[in-house]
Amino acid sequence: MLKKRLAMACLLASVSAPASELDDLVNSSNAIVGQLDKGIQYVGAATMMTSGTYGIAPLNAQQSAHLSEEQRTAYNQALSNMSNFTAYTASEFFTDQGELEIDAMNDAIDVFTEVVVDLSTVVTVNEMAVEAAETDNVQQQEDLQDFVAVNEMSLEISAEDVESYNTSLDDVAEHAANAAAYLTVANHEGASQFMQNGADEAGQRFSDAGDNVSFNHASGMVLLEWFDQGLGYGVFVNGQDAFAIDVFLSDSDVLSVGSNSSYYLTGPTAQSSDCFFGTEECTPAVNPGPQP
Repeated sequence: MLKKRLAMACLLASVSAPASELDDLVNSSNAIVGQLDKGIQYVGAATMMTSGTYGIAPLNAQQSAHLSEEQRTAYNQALSNMSNFTAYTASEFFTDQGELEIDAMNDAIDVFTEVVVDLSTVVTVNEMAVEAAETDNVQQQEDLQDFVAVNEMSLEISAEDVESYNTSLDDVAEHAANAAAYLTVANHEGASQFMQNGADEAGQRFSDAGDNVSFNHASGMVLLEWFDQGLGYGVFVNGQDAFAIDVFLSDSDVLSVGSNSSYYLTGPTAQSSDCFFGTEECTPAVNPGPQP
């Protein structure tokens, strides 16, 4: 069994220009095919001209269909260069993985939103209770008492609601972190090239790597493992290696970003419950700061 080797991004990987191997092969083969096509036309004309009906071609007219040494060399070199061609690059792979995580995150958000709507009755109760307490208004307090007595069954929170809320929130967080990590690697030229070099060293293609990639949130590492060869390649996105990629936010930063999102500003806690449930006209909630 091969001993697992984890190649860390301790040194910046060399970055090459985008591969043009396929373009070179297309262009050089087009040139050859064009000459072949013209040559076949001349030979076809020769078969017709021998009937004595069509006449004689100009002297050396066929030479315009000759293949040149330059064309031969360019085509053979393009064939040789195809060994270096990468149809599906590391950057494209990590972009696609990030988009898959975004899809999974959106599914989790749908579940979260559904349970939040169910739990948002707590917001109504909270608003009524706070107002009744702050104003010390007996009528409001009795109205709250009557409201709870009539609606107690529908106002109660079930254990299933709590489990669904917590699980969907965890799922959103996991998929959002994975997506951000993968897209960070995809958009960083040095990091994606490092992963590309790892695949090349392992003799693997990214079209077969969907089950080989992971993000360890605790360590901050995006890891690509080629299990059958015991090879692994990791890039940190929390600033721990030579790439110096650090996209981690603090808890307060996360809440600040979230409080300026349209998802939050249209939710039940950023506006009144009557507005959220559509029983009164809404005044859009606004939080200072740029929209993400």
